[in-house]
Amino acid sequence: MKKSVVICILLTLFSFGGFAQIEDLLQGEDSVVSVMSKKEQEKYKKELEEKHEGKKESKLAFVKKTWRKIFPKKVERNISYPLMYKEKPKSVMVMYPWNRSKDTNANQMFYVSICQELSLKGYYVLPSLLMLSEFAADTAFNSRYCKQEDSRKYLESYGVDAVLYVTIYSVKKEWWSTNVNMNAKYDLVSTKTGEILFSRHADFNFDSQSPAKTKSKNGLIEEEKTNNFIGICQQMQRYVFSDMPIGPYHKDYLMDQNKFSHKKEMKYKISVKPS
Repeated sequence: MKKSVVICILLTLFSFGGFAQIEDLLQGEDSVVSVMSKKEQEKYKKELEEKHEGKKESKLAFVKKTWRKIFPKKVERNISYPLMYKEKPKSVMVMYPWNRSKDTNANQMFYVSICQELSLKGYYVLPSLLMLSEFAADTAFNSRYCKQEDSRKYLESYGVDAVLYVTIYSVKKEWWSTNVNMNAKYDLVSTKTGEILFSRHADFNFDSQSPAKTKSKNGLIEEEKTNNFIGICQQMQRYVFSDMPIGPYHKDYLMDQNKFSHKKEMKYKISVKPS
C-alpha cells in the first residue's frame, strides 16, 4: 500500500513538472518558430549540398593521393625528355666518371658498364679504349674537372652529339650487411646547345645472400669474400637507362615516345634472397 502511494506521488510531481516545462517552452523566446521562404529554403539546401560535396571531394583527393603513391601517374618519354626527340643525338661520349666512393675500381666498372648499355640502346659510343688513353695521358680529363658548360668544344674535337657526365657517390657493402649500395648521378649534355638532354640520380640497392666480410674469432682479421660488383653494376645501368629514349641504331627508334618514363630521382631495391 505504501509503495503504491509513493508511486502516485512521484507520478503527480512528474506530470506537474512536465507540464510546467512544456508551458515554459511555449511561452519562452525559444519557442518562436520562423517559417523560411522558398528562396531561403533553396539557399539552405544549396549550402548543405556544397558542404556534402566538399566532404566528398576531400575523400576523393585522399584516395587519389594514395593511389598515386602506389601507382604513379604515367608520364610519357616525349614529355620527360623532349630535347632528346628534338635533337636526336646519334653519338655519345662517356666522360670518365668522377669516383667519390671508397671503392677504387668503381670508376672503371661504371665506365665499361655504361658504354655497353648505351650501345645496346642504339647509340654510337666512342670507343672506351680511346677515352681511357685520354684519361691516362691527362687525369684531369674526367667528369670532375671537365665542366658541363664546356661540352660544345667536344663537337669539334670528337664529333659527338652529346657527352655523358657521371659522378659516383658510393659503392659499398658493409661486412655485417647483405645489402650492396650503389649511388650515382648521370647528366647527358648536348654538344650543340649545352642543354641537359637526360638526367638521373640513382640510388640502387642489391640485397645479396651473404655479407661482404666475415670476422675471425679474435676480431682482428677480416676475410674478404668475393662480391660480383660488376654484375650488380650492369644491372644498375640497365635500370638507370631503361626509360632513356632509344637511339637511331636500334630497330625501335622513335617508337617509344608514349612509353612510361621514371622520375629523375630513382631509388630501386632488388632482393635475390630465396623466399
